[in-house]
Formats: sequence, C-alpha cells, structure tokens
Amino acid sequence: MIEIIDYGLQMALITFCINASVLYMMRMGNRQKAWILLILTGTDYLLGDLYWTLFLIFYGETAPFSYIPYLSWYTCYIFLFLLVAEVRSERRERKFRPLLLIVPAFTGGMCIFFLQWGDVIGNTFTVVLRTLPMWQALDGLLAIRDGQEKKEKRFFFLAVMAFCLAEYGTDTASCFWMGDTIRNPYFWIDMVLAATFVVFPRALRKAVEQ
Repeated sequence: MIEIIDYGLQMALITFCINASVLYMMRMGNRQKAWILLILTGTDYLLGDLYWTLFLIFYGETAPFSYIPYLSWYTCYIFLFLLVAEVRSERRERKFRPLLLIVPAFTGGMCIFFLQWGDVIGNTFTVVLRTLPMWQALDGLLAIRDGQEKKEKRFFFLAVMAFCLAEYGTDTASCFWMGDTIRNPYFWIDMVLAATFVVFPRALRKAVEQ
C-alpha cells in the first residue's frame, strides 16, 4: 500500500512539473525548446511510473524487470541531457576540467555494484544515460565558478544533480528492500526524487530568463 501511495504522489508531482512547464512556456515565450525538453523529460518518467504502478495495482506485486518502463526512463535521461545542453548552449568556450572525472568514476562504480542484481545491457544503458546529464550539470557548476556561466543557472544544475543522485539512491535502496513499510529508506529517497520535479520548472525559468 505504501508503495502505491509513493508512486501516486510521485506521479502527481511530475504532472505538476509538466503543467507548470506548459504554463511557463506559454507565458514567457522564449527558449521554448528548453521547456519542451522539460515537458518530454517529465512525460517519459511519468509513463514509466504509470506502468509500474498499474502492474502493482493489478497484480499486487512489483513488476519483474521489464524494458517497457525502463525504456521510458532511459528516454527521460536522454531528454534531460538534451535539456542541460540546451540551457548551456550560450557557452562558446569549452575546456576539460579534471573534476569532471568524478562523474564517470561514480557512475561506473555504481554500474559494477548493480551488476550483482541486474543484467549487463540494462546497467550499461543506465550508466551511460545517467553519466551524460550529470557530466553536463557538473561542468555547468564548475563553469559558474570560473565565471563562464550565469549564476542564475546554478539552481537548475543542482536540481539535475539531485535528480540523478536520487535515482542512484532509490536503486541502491531497492537492492536491500525492507518491505512495504514507511521505514523503508527507498520511499524517503523516492520523495526526494519526486521533489526535484517540483523545483525543475522554477529552476529552469530562472536559468533561461534574459
């Protein structure tokens, strides 16, 4: 029951993100590509959650590994990467920053860890698709520190990093499942993940305002 409530609340917050993004896009009239990418990011994640929740309701158990919801989540990561790239499109100078190696080191290490439970193909897709937005977001934060990006974009980059880290948090907690109980850390981390969708519209608005 707690799991159904968790996913229901998460879908409600993602729906809020989508609706708020549509309103901001219509009201602001600029950088519409960025808003469309955020809408697609939320919609794809919502579809994956919807499948997972319906399976739980109809069959009374968590869905076995299926590429149906995962394809939605994988596509979400792609749109999120494109969104971060769009927010950073004004930058002309690009340089390699050694601190960026933290991202592939972390995602690669998590991939090896998750191979104890998942398959090679799924984990490979996950590590690549999550590395891309995290790399871009961290590069954006470092660029702000170097004065190459507007400070107004910091909140958005932090939201992207929080989303990706929360994804890893829920994945890790699911490996040590503690049951359908409020004491299960999975549900608390999942709420942090859902909260990032609430802040995305406001963060993006601040990042793209002229």
